[in-house]
Amino acid sequence: MQLPVKVAIDTDEGREVQYETVTANISAGGAFISTEHPLPIACKVYLEFLLSFSDLKKLRFILSLDMLKKFEGKPVWVLASGVVIRHESNGMAIIFDRDYQLSPLEGSEK
Repeated sequence: MQLPVKVAIDTDEGREVQYETVTANISAGGAFISTEHPLPIACKVYLEFLLSFSDLKKLRFILSLDMLKKFEGKPVWVLASGVVIRHESNGMAIIFDRDYQLSPLEGSEK
């Protein structure tokens, strides 16, 4: 599943987007981000991407049926944080921590 993603880190000036790219692979536990300029191993990162409702169900970010119904039929913004755990020639692997936020994209119909 390839999704557009913004990758940010904390700097002295605040949270700063480093680049916008795509995920080469993503699951509820982490993502592989395509980039020629990976961030350092153990770097804390913040990701922002948009999922369709069907992709949200596939990734199982939400386990509660009540919560899943809240997002039904709407694209969902996912804000996740994690840590860079591996580099490869075409990108970097990030493991998510458990602190992600989901919010429906208001005013959109799927």
